[in-house]
Amino acid sequence: MNSLQPTIIFLLISLLGACAKPLQPENYEAGISSTRLGTDSFIVSYSGQITDEQVVDLALLRSAELSLQNGFNYFIIVKTDESAAIHATTESAGITEFTLHNGLQLQHSDPGTTNTIVCFKHKPVGFAYVALLVKASLRTKYGLDQTSQPI
Repeated sequence: MNSLQPTIIFLLISLLGACAKPLQPENYEAGISSTRLGTDSFIVSYSGQITDEQVVDLALLRSAELSLQNGFNYFIIVKTDESAAIHATTESAGITEFTLHNGLQLQHSDPGTTNTIVCFKHKPVGFAYVALLVKASLRTKYGLDQTSQPI
């Protein structure tokens, strides 16, 4: 065994670990996008270099925050879309991460989700998320400040 091999392996592992960004309060807001559709409806998107579970949770968190910021106490998700590994090409891979499949190079994208939500001041009949409860539980789960919110 070459004496440099352990060093090279350590460096490769360190580089791979540096690629993933752990969820931190300062990078939570970076992946958020929201659009108002009407007086009580929004499209909320979240994507980032985090796990699929975190992406779904943080889109849910942002949905709760938007509801509360606009005077609503409850919300429902009427549509959701999740994305990953969606670009196919036969060009050179360069430094972008690709997966080869049947002669095509599939370019990876960060996990993402988009929710279309409708908000309510009063609890509707049937299931609805309680915005304050969702906000508190997910901010606690991810160690995010309870008072700060994205704009």
